[in-house]
Amino acid sequence: MLFPTHILLGIVLYLISRPFFSGGNEIVFFLLVLLGAILPDIDEPRSKISQWTGIIGKIVGRIAKHRGFCHSIFFVGIISFAIAYVWSSYYAWALFMGYVAHMIGDGITPMGVRIFYPFSKARIKGPFRTGGLSEKVIMVLLILVIVKQFV
Repeated sequence: MLFPTHILLGIVLYLISRPFFSGGNEIVFFLLVLLGAILPDIDEPRSKISQWTGIIGKIVGRIAKHRGFCHSIFFVGIISFAIAYVWSSYYAWALFMGYVAHMIGDGITPMGVRIFYPFSKARIKGPFRTGGLSEKVIMVLLILVIVKQFV
């Protein structure tokens, strides 16, 4: 999936889960959900998150294969545990939820994701082509879900 779809998926997951989380700054929580929704693509040099992070994105892009370790449950586990340890489990959950949104998006494409990489090569995948008409339809549906939350 493309950047806008990942962001929209993150927003929808945030809106659905918001009533179940409390204990911190809701704006920071929301921003961490959005960060989690795009963070796995730091291993793709053309991605916005890779470009925004400069040298860090370049280093990750050179050592990590796209949709490899950065798209695994172990990657987000390490990041989430670090956030929980240093900051708060409330914020760790936010990043984790955004990450789940990202994995849902990439998991419905033909390339799919290897969520248990490097321990398993099994992929979760679906029929929706990245950037295709089906992704545009998904984007419209996500926008409608978001608008419905406020109307």
